[in-house]
Amino acid sequence: MRSKAIFASFATISIMSLFVFVLVSPFMIMALSEAASGALGPVLGLLVAIGLTVGINALLWFISPWLMDLSNRWFYRCRDMSIEELGQYRPAVAQFVWNTCQKHGIQVPALKLIDDMNPTAYCYGSTVNRSRLVITRGLLHYLDDEELKAVYAHELGHIIHRDFIVMTVASVLLQVLWQIYVAAKNTRSDKGREAAMAMAAVAYAFWWVSQYLVLYLSRTREYYADEFAAQETMNPNALSMALVKVAYGIARQPASTFSKQLLGGTRAMGISDPRAAAGTGQAYATANGGGHAMAGALMGHQTGDVAVTAEGIGRIEKVFLFDLFNPWAKVLELGSTHPLTGKRIKALCDQAGSLRQQPLFRFDPIDAYGRQLDHGRLYGNFTLEVGIWFAPQILMAAMIFLGTLGAVAGSATVGALGFGGVLLGFGAGSALRGLYKFPSIGQPQLTTVMDLMMDPYASPLRGKPVLLQGALIGRADAGSSFGEDMMMEDQGGGLMMLNYEHWLPLFGNAWFGYKTVRALIGQPVQARGWFRRGVSQQVDLDEMITAQGETVSSYTAFWGRFGGVAAFVLGLLFTVGLVAAVATG
Repeated sequence: MRSKAIFASFATISIMSLFVFVLVSPFMIMALSEAASGALGPVLGLLVAIGLTVGINALLWFISPWLMDLSNRWFYRCRDMSIEELGQYRPAVAQFVWNTCQKHGIQVPALKLIDDMNPTAYCYGSTVNRSRLVITRGLLHYLDDEELKAVYAHELGHIIHRDFIVMTVASVLLQVLWQIYVAAKNTRSDKGREAAMAMAAVAYAFWWVSQYLVLYLSRTREYYADEFAAQETMNPNALSMALVKVAYGIARQPASTFSKQLLGGTRAMGISDPRAAAGTGQAYATANGGGHAMAGALMGHQTGDVAVTAEGIGRIEKVFLFDLFNPWAKVLELGSTHPLTGKRIKALCDQAGSLRQQPLFRFDPIDAYGRQLDHGRLYGNFTLEVGIWFAPQILMAAMIFLGTLGAVAGSATVGALGFGGVLLGFGAGSALRGLYKFPSIGQPQLTTVMDLMMDPYASPLRGKPVLLQGALIGRADAGSSFGEDMMMEDQGGGLMMLNYEHWLPLFGNAWFGYKTVRALIGQPVQARGWFRRGVSQQVDLDEMITAQGETVSSYTAFWGRFGGVAAFVLGLLFTVGLVAAVATG
């Protein structure tokens, strides 16, 4: 992994630097060619923008530790925690941190603690010896000594590998590309306007590609830090279980406004992506017979005393089948700073095998019912769904192509049909996508969140009709008094977000969130809707019945289908009218 991380860093920085060079050179030539007429504005503006971007980022890099200290203290009530204090909580962990720093010739980072029960950890700094390492009290609560050592080792890996420096350089190049795009787009010179617009389009394309390069670099360095932790602790399984327990802790803790701010503000730096916590966490929650039983067991000092049964390990493995084998997982990961948890744990299990240790998990391609995974079904569904996902764009492009053929052939009618049918193509594609997303719901069988999460064929596009039974435990957005989406806990301890839509968009949602959701929280309910799985999971609500027999109807399917159908009808009317006008005129 070390060579892969070095290559990813070198390749990403080199490609982005090449992008900047390719763009700056012609921009300078174009601007300097107008210097004789005194039109130095574009080149001066670009140089000033790039200079300011580099200078401000250099200054921020230098003072960032103090700025982060202030923001952490202000927003998250973060305080200093000496290694001696860590030793009072966990002597073996404190000794491990000290030994690791001595081994690699660095100072012990400034250790800090946030008094929040959501388990996470992150580091920041400008140089190796001016770094900070932050943990929350949740890590001390949920992890045993070996798991906590692994988390500290992961963060020390980021520090020793200078990851925050590499990511800062990549971020600066990304900002420079954006400044070039803005400068080219705002060029006012008539002489160079067309060339500037073309350059703006290229700069935007380079910036868009570079975003994904930076995200790829971030994911690669997460793998590298995982590998470092496994090597330093000689216990890859400890970090595997730590990642599972971190997800469990995030999923189980109340989603208070403070917690949402903490997890959201530190998401890119944290030990794992909190958005992906629910599925992994609830697998662990049900590992020993239900979330409530496990929650009670976890009230002690360490969770290492709670043995996870073979059945529980098997459930966790099946939840990760989606991460490892569903092709949608690769697409969903592209926009993430962290690898999918299942893929990280798979790499750690492979490393355990290379150390001649028994891996904690096995990831055989066998579903929860003992059947071999059908890769034809996985990739066949994916190919179909990619086509449906991009159906509006594909049909719009087809209509533009038709219009171009008509113009070349001199057929005004065909040209009008093509160019006038762009809205028709968009509407037809959107209608197809909406109808596919929301199949007929019928009378689905009662299921559990755990069963849904163990389905490796789940899709972020095609909704699966489901019926869930449990209790509403709060809003999906805990910090909002008007949030209409709700969080449900089923009888097995599984958590699921319920996506609600009122018949009156925006205002109706806000009114429902303010007036009705407060009264529903805490009530047993039965929810019917369409399940989708992405990085996180949700049910688009169709109908919810409370214990008192009250029915709450949701219009997610209606609005999901209506927009595309309406666009199709409008496009059809416009196209027919335009073709008729051309034919008669």
